[in-house]
Amino acid sequence: MGDFIWRPEFSVGDDHLDEQHRGLIELIDMLEDQSRMGEVLEKLEIYVDEHFRDEEGMLENAGYPDLAAHKRQHAAFEEWLTVSRRAFREPEVSSMLRESIRAYLKSWLINHIMVSDKDYSSWLD
Repeated sequence: MGDFIWRPEFSVGDDHLDEQHRGLIELIDMLEDQSRMGEVLEKLEIYVDEHFRDEEGMLENAGYPDLAAHKRQHAAFEEWLTVSRRAFREPEVSSMLRESIRAYLKSWLINHIMVSDKDYSSWLD
């Protein structure tokens, strides 16, 4: 287990989304092992496809008024992931990339969940 763990304050009040967010923490922790970086990037792409689709669908069904802004944040993350995957293929970059990816994912998880995702939690009741 890595140094980054799920905390109750990360909950957005929906068990399915919370479980997906826990999955992101597991991916962050997997990055402690440099040899798993390719695996993490692959799983992250799957995670993003599933989680963003699920979250955006729930928000659309709930009539969440800031959905367009939330989708823009997701699109920016997807763009970052595309660039990171491309950089990973460059051998001279990949060794430096792991900590950068870990830091970005931790920041994303905390800032996105604690701000953007918390904003919609009352809409999911």
